[in-house]
Amino acid sequence: MNKGMLGGWRDVFSFTLKQAAGKKYRGVTVGVALVMLVAGLAISTVMAFVQKQENDKRSPIRQVYVSDHSELEVLYLEGFSQQYGDTFPEVSFVTAAQPVEELARTLGEQEPEAVILEIDRTQEGYLVTAILPYGSQIKKGEAEDLCEAFVGTMQQSTLLSSGISMDKLVIAMSGIQTSQLDAGEEERSIGEHMVSMFVPMLTMFLMYFLTLLYGMSVGNAVSVEKSSKLMEMMLTLTRPYGLIFGKVLAITVTAIFQILLWIGSLVGGFFLGHGIAGTAIYPEYHNILLEIFALLQGQTEGSAFTPGAMALAAFTICLSFLFYCMLAGLIASFAGKAEELGQIMGCYQIVMIAGFFGAYLLPPLYESEWVNTLLRIVPITSAYLLPGDILVGNISVLEGLLYVGILIVFTAILVVCTGKVYKGQLFYRGKSLKERLRGRRTA
Repeated sequence: MNKGMLGGWRDVFSFTLKQAAGKKYRGVTVGVALVMLVAGLAISTVMAFVQKQENDKRSPIRQVYVSDHSELEVLYLEGFSQQYGDTFPEVSFVTAAQPVEELARTLGEQEPEAVILEIDRTQEGYLVTAILPYGSQIKKGEAEDLCEAFVGTMQQSTLLSSGISMDKLVIAMSGIQTSQLDAGEEERSIGEHMVSMFVPMLTMFLMYFLTLLYGMSVGNAVSVEKSSKLMEMMLTLTRPYGLIFGKVLAITVTAIFQILLWIGSLVGGFFLGHGIAGTAIYPEYHNILLEIFALLQGQTEGSAFTPGAMALAAFTICLSFLFYCMLAGLIASFAGKAEELGQIMGCYQIVMIAGFFGAYLLPPLYESEWVNTLLRIVPITSAYLLPGDILVGNISVLEGLLYVGILIVFTAILVVCTGKVYKGQLFYRGKSLKERLRGRRTA
């Protein structure tokens, strides 16, 4: 028999890994990886098709002849191009010198892609009418879209014609925002706020998905062989501590490999679609997600997504998942029979859900430093919080190392506790919880 508390865990790890990575596991892993690859490919190509459709929706109107009877001092036509340049990219404005009826006859023959805008002053305000020249190729709906877009230009023109200077007009129309800073704290950009909010949220949902999906698998792996002949053979190779650690670690490794392969397939499909979209679908395609990420990365001023932070965050995700797998193994060790496993694993799900909602809801509800510190120390919440906080720079790398060290200690304690419980339950293998309690009372 191997010496040491965890002696022989490698043999158990190899044996359990071979069992876990069977045909069913490989089939599911490859199948989901293909689905993720197609999904990533679809994300980029769908964005390209959408942008192409938006380009096809651009107005074919090229010239707009303005017949102005509004008596406004300023007709701010430049504002139209600034506001609606994407929808009307080729529009140019010309002041009409001819009567509208005569102009309509002339343009139908010479400029079939032109529209006449007649602006009149009425008792209610101003009336903008789009007139299609005789023989025009412009559709009625396209002319109506031009009228609706020109409403904003008329509003700007009426304000400028009121006599207010441009500087004062900009001040009057400026929005007001609020912010809060502690003394000595530097103001953060919009990109930094977005990063600090959404990236931790995404990592928490990833951890929740992992712990929810694989918790029952760990429970089955721990309890399935407890009453079999195989257990006697395995105990000749290792002690219960190494046995439980090897089994749980094997399940953890297979789960992490699955998730990494799926994420890699999604990202690979995304970039593959990015290349196809720019070459085969729409040459002017631009990837909005990559542009947003580049913007956010540029606004973090080096406090987030550094190589050290990314490496530590990746390690913390693996460690956090191992912690919850060990927790699932500890709770599953109390199950003497397979029929007890479902009820006992309900306790694991309660702890897991409590940890997730505590990490997700408490920081925004109680914006206190001691609350965040406590949540980063308590392992059931720190497992969800730490990866995202390290990645986006909410805490420094040194602080992250400290909290990760605490999580390692709690994980080691779980290994010892799980080994002790597992060792104690082997004596009662095959007996239900009621039978064990009855036996203790009789003794």
